[in-house]
Amino acid sequence: MLDKICRLGSVAVVLLLILGMKPAVAEVTVIDLQRDVDSLLNEVEQIRSVMGIRPPRARDFALVGVVPRQIYFQARTLFNKTNTLAQEVAGVSRQSLAPAPDRDLTLDDSAELLADARAQLAIVREALEIAEAPAPAKPRRRAKAEDVMHDIIEAGYILNQMTTETPDWTQIYDRVYQTITYVGGVLEEGVRYPSLEPFECCKQPEAVYARLVGTMEAARQVATKHGLELVKIVPRVRAEGGASPETVYDLTTTLVSDFGELTLRMDGDDIAGPSYARPARILPSHVYQLVSALEQQVKLLR
Repeated sequence: MLDKICRLGSVAVVLLLILGMKPAVAEVTVIDLQRDVDSLLNEVEQIRSVMGIRPPRARDFALVGVVPRQIYFQARTLFNKTNTLAQEVAGVSRQSLAPAPDRDLTLDDSAELLADARAQLAIVREALEIAEAPAPAKPRRRAKAEDVMHDIIEAGYILNQMTTETPDWTQIYDRVYQTITYVGGVLEEGVRYPSLEPFECCKQPEAVYARLVGTMEAARQVATKHGLELVKIVPRVRAEGGASPETVYDLTTTLVSDFGELTLRMDGDDIAGPSYARPARILPSHVYQLVSALEQQVKLLR
């Protein structure tokens, strides 16, 4: 009886192919994606242990209101970090990701990125001659989108400690600049790009992080009007030493993603960026100052 069912199934697939139709493929679920992230985390932890690198500082935070788009862009950042590790350990070339699909992003898109990231980790494992399989991922039947994104960020946080190439303040500055340009596209020309606040010396990453979070919160009401929920970050335990450049960089991944989607829904125009004087050497204080313009823009959004 079972053989008959299998034969019938095979015939159905052949008929679909003859008719030019692809057999239906089950969509990736949050539980599937969580399993993939847990497997990746186990591989990262195994590699970290073999390399003799200490685990990063403990921290605890929660995310609220996560959607597939936000997971996807964090997965892109994670892939870049695994590729950097593969470059440094195994000497592979720098891999460039294709542009994000011009459509609603799904969990399937993130699953593909995670598979690509694990392929980079496989190269690292081979270079380090790690033969033992990592600990298997246990099923998490109650996993939510917030758990998936949280653990992708955590995997990246660990990878930050394992590479010498870390995000710098220039990259962070450029991401905030890009966000300001997005928002400028929905504002009137006369108020498009506000003046920067006076420069304040000696700002620490923690101050930049807090100002960015505050700006995202200020935009929440406007985003809701346009049917968009911005992710909410709830710190539970403050990491020793506060935020790091890597933590701020990861936050700007969500910043660019959320404001990019918001301004798209508001029919923003593609325009040139602001003509702010660019510092020769960008420090946390310069990013803090740049965020002041984004804060002012958010107040003008309707």
